[in-house]
Order: sequence, then C-alpha cells, then structure tokens
Amino acid sequence: MTNPKDILTTLHLIRAGLASGLLSKEEVIAWADKIISKDEQPDIFFIDIALLNSKSTKEVLYYFSDYLNFEKPVVPGRPLLGLLYKQFKNQQLNLEQTVRILFRLNFEAIFTDKEESYIYSIDNDFDCAKDNIYGKMEDVEKETDKFLSFYKDYSINNFDHWNDLDKIVEENIEKDYQLHKQQIEIYPQTFVNESKPWWKFW
Repeated sequence: MTNPKDILTTLHLIRAGLASGLLSKEEVIAWADKIISKDEQPDIFFIDIALLNSKSTKEVLYYFSDYLNFEKPVVPGRPLLGLLYKQFKNQQLNLEQTVRILFRLNFEAIFTDKEESYIYSIDNDFDCAKDNIYGKMEDVEKETDKFLSFYKDYSINNFDHWNDLDKIVEENIEKDYQLHKQQIEIYPQTFVNESKPWWKFW
C-alpha cells in the first residue's frame, strides 16, 4: 500500500506544480486513480483526491496544502523544471505559458540565487520583447530553451538521481554565468546600448 507520508516530497512537488499551473487538476486526479488501481487497500488520501473531480483546482490545491500543513515551501524546484522543459519541447505549452509558469514556480519551490536571476531575467525579457521595449521573442525562446534544458533529465520520480544531476546542473549554470560575465566585460557598451538595461546581468 502506498503511504502518502512516505512520499511527502512527491506530494510537495505535485502541490507546487498544481499551484503554478504546471500540472492540471485532471492530471493530479489521474495520478491518484493510478495509485488506487495499483494498491489493494489504497490510502484514504488518494481516494479523497480521486473524488475531487467535481471540485475546482483551488479546492484540490487546498486539500494538498491542508494535508501537508506547511507555511513556507521547501520544495526542490529542479524536478519541476524538468517537467516544464518536456511540456515546452513537446509544444504542450507555448512560450508565454512556459514563462508565466516558470515565474510562478519561483514562488512555489526552492532555487539557487543564480537560478532565480535566470528566471527573473527570462520573465523580464519576455515582457520587454512583448511590449517592443527591447529584444526579440526568438531570443527569449532560445534563452528559455537553454535554461530549461539544464534540467531535462530530472523527473518527479527519479529522486535517486537528483544529487548527481544537481552537480551537472550547477556546473552548467556556472559555465553559463561566467560566459555572460566575460561577454559583458569584453563588450560592455553593446550590452548597455543594444541588448539589456545596464542593471541586468543575464
């Protein structure tokens, strides 16, 4: 029997995915149904979720939040970025949907300072390109794809590999960080006048 207390990390990830719009109510209910069909005596937690089909997403979210009973999210964000990358690459989400979910995830999960900078930069670049202030949507799409591709091997279920994947991601982000830093140092005027405001790093 699947004990929900044994998969609290997964429950936190599902709650964060639901709150950010990355997961739909239907996907969460289908996940619970799968556990019910597999377990001979499924826990009441999963049965209750399966019966929430007529409820709103907000009510399903409240059920998760009430069960988890937490005040501040302590959810690792990288598995959620792995899921977001797959949906983006499979064209389940367009660029605007992807950027909006990415921004909301920043409030639902834990990221490093560099990751947060990247997320805020992508969100800002999208808005500026959309409003014709500076930049092109094609460039925003490339940056979004590049950033999310760092997390392509993560999934909610492969937590045994997260530590190894973390090392690879941190190396990739640091390399990209140093590359941007070098470009700004070599071509500072280009970044000020033609690309991004002077206060932007990414």
